[in-house]
Amino acid sequence: MTERPKISVISIIYDVARFLPKAIESMINQTYKELEIILVVGEKEGRNTGDLEICRKYAKEDPRIKLVVTPARGTGDARNKGLDAATGDYIGFVDGDDWAEPDMFEKLYVNLKEHDAKLSVCGKFSEYDDHSEADPDNGIRDMEPKDAFLMILKGTGFFFHCWDKLFEASVFEGLRFPDDRYLEDRYVIDKAIARAGRIVYDTTPLYHYRVRGDSLSRVKDMAEYNTDADTEFCDFACSVAPELRDPADSFLLYDHLTCIQNYLLYFKGKPGNSERMQGRFEEHMEYVKAAGERIKDNPEIKRSLKIKRLMAIYTPGLLAFITRRHVEKIADDKKFQ
Repeated sequence: MTERPKISVISIIYDVARFLPKAIESMINQTYKELEIILVVGEKEGRNTGDLEICRKYAKEDPRIKLVVTPARGTGDARNKGLDAATGDYIGFVDGDDWAEPDMFEKLYVNLKEHDAKLSVCGKFSEYDDHSEADPDNGIRDMEPKDAFLMILKGTGFFFHCWDKLFEASVFEGLRFPDDRYLEDRYVIDKAIARAGRIVYDTTPLYHYRVRGDSLSRVKDMAEYNTDADTEFCDFACSVAPELRDPADSFLLYDHLTCIQNYLLYFKGKPGNSERMQGRFEEHMEYVKAAGERIKDNPEIKRSLKIKRLMAIYTPGLLAFITRRHVEKIADDKKFQ
């Protein structure tokens, strides 16, 4: 029997000891056995999170585990350390606070080979403290880069994350994550998609993404990081497929308006409001004002978004009031769930 190719599964780990055994065991127990499991453990001087002890225990029990211990310098640096250590023919990711279905990498690999693709994607479960939400299962489809970019822009399927994907290793040759920015996935996945050329997307949920209330993505100024990353993504996507300009403009207008709403709600007139946030607010206002002619006949932009834009320009106080009421309603609804 011909030995199957090796898949390097990279797991970035920092301060996730309470979740870590489930994550590691989900990799160890994959039906696809030809794995190289790379545990990249970030450490900070003077702090013991318990992560390393757990990883060492599993590494002693399973020879497929490769342990990489590194100073904690962010997720981009950790992912790069994993890529540098990888020797597999394919690359996958399972973050240290998530877990994978037992047949995830089996199905991703089979789909990749059957569809002659270099990138295979699956659906996910969003795991909350009190419930789980599965992506809709809408079958399998073949995609070109422009199709994948459009899906991301419209929010109709998979997103920027790297953990729901299996890549041919050649996709990452000379390609690395930025180590000086948040949302490192967003600066790389677009290039990986373009390099892959052919993508297979199986919407069956196979990855469990843990939605944590204390995660980085919950900070109030994360919208700023989203907008910076999304601007680069849209520029790249439109360079590959210029016909994506309309959905890209809609995507970015939403981002900039979200930043304006966050500023009005959380920063304007508040003690400690920094010059940086004030400057960013002015940049977002300039963007939405200048977008007028460009978006006027854009069929991708909904009427509600155009109204929100006009409110931001002419009645920001009203926009702040409506935004606050919306946030309060969401908080009240959660109390009674």
